[in-house]
Amino acid sequence: MPVSPETEWVLIASGLIAHADDELDGNEVERLMAIIDEQIPEEDYSDWLSLIGDKARLEAHYAALPDPPEAQHRVVLEQAWTMAMVDGDRSAAELVVLARIAERFGVEPMQLEFWRAAWTEAEQELAIRVAELAVVCLSNDDSLDEDDHSPFLDLIERLPTSHDERERLGALATQPPVDSAELARALAAMPRARRLQAFTLVAPLIQADAARARYIDIAKTAGLRDIAI
Repeated sequence: MPVSPETEWVLIASGLIAHADDELDGNEVERLMAIIDEQIPEEDYSDWLSLIGDKARLEAHYAALPDPPEAQHRVVLEQAWTMAMVDGDRSAAELVVLARIAERFGVEPMQLEFWRAAWTEAEQELAIRVAELAVVCLSNDDSLDEDDHSPFLDLIERLPTSHDERERLGALATQPPVDSAELARALAAMPRARRLQAFTLVAPLIQADAARARYIDIAKTAGLRDIAI
């Protein structure tokens, strides 16, 4: 199962979070599969999925892993933190697992708390911008066409945010879109990696030519001139 050490740690840490409550939620499985799709060679897909699905094997693999370099600690923990939100809630058990991994890395509790606050703010902004971007691209003047409602709501359900926030964002489907220029400026202010993540999440919903034109125009205004769809 040849992957980079950082990818291996992200997968293992995310898997441990998913297993924290002793039950793999459907959204958690979907996110884990997405991680695998993006970062693992196709020929190794089933091996990793099998490992992540087996809590005992996963714990054993975790125990045997060499610690990642200090420069990777925040990345690994952030991915695990995001994993804890894919079912719309963070349980005490998931937070305990995150703290256990951080303790192994030698991350102080106060540092972890500071990071968690920053990650929470960033993921909330990402969820809002993704929802707004989808509505702006798909809307015909006042709101989404009825055929676009279901794909839009499916997208909202995959965002790393709370159940209440997902409900609020889902309601955007029946509201006028935000100003596209303001949205582009808000996206431009985000780190490039998060901008790319936002456009990548929305891309599967873009089918019509008009939606594609709006998508590319906003991407360019937001500083992603090389984006393709």
